[in-house]
Amino acid sequence: MFFNCHNHTHYSNLRLLDCIIKPKDLVDKAIELGLSGVAITDHEALSGHMEINMYAKKIREKHPDFTVALGNEIYLTDTRDKGQPYYHFILIAKDAEGHKGLRELSSKAWYNSYFDRGMERVPTLKSELADIMSRYKGHIMGTTACMGGELSKLIIAHSVETESGNSAEAEAIFCKIVDFINFCIDTFGMDDFYIECAPSDAKDQIMVNQKLMEIASYRGLHMIPATD
Repeated sequence: MFFNCHNHTHYSNLRLLDCIIKPKDLVDKAIELGLSGVAITDHEALSGHMEINMYAKKIREKHPDFTVALGNEIYLTDTRDKGQPYYHFILIAKDAEGHKGLRELSSKAWYNSYFDRGMERVPTLKSELADIMSRYKGHIMGTTACMGGELSKLIIAHSVETESGNSAEAEAIFCKIVDFINFCIDTFGMDDFYIECAPSDAKDQIMVNQKLMEIASYRGLHMIPATD
């Protein structure tokens, strides 16, 4: 049965208009479709967790095998410089201790928020993620997220440079891919880091999915599908 690890609700609209789905409606539809569960991963927002957790308890007797997980789609960067890309990354708590870690990470991101290009930005630095995860390793899982994630963006850039015959730049991007994968493995461990792909008939997504599969296979990593 399919567990969807990347989902949004109207709580993702704190800084941008992203989703109109109410948490209860998301869960009801997932049950109707026969899913085994869903993770709520709003954009740097844990605001819906109390509501969704209360609803999960309410439906537990009727749907004991359905799982509602609590997560966060963060923006993972190296610095807080303005004008940079804000890469997506998924965090999902495995237990109450993991959720404590999510709250700590989210609080740090919001405390250090700033405005860039007309929008409030709430990135989490890789150094902060590594530091906080050192205390919550085994309690939080991470995935590479969607096409807005750093890994997918690097794969596309590598493909462009390769097709252009720019071997030096392609090699530099390849090294960034290796560094990113190594960072994630060091931070989460092999058992709690997942390569995320998405079903699509879009040319770029198909190409990225193929490369993601190659990376996961070569490094012995878990792969997980999600529909964002």
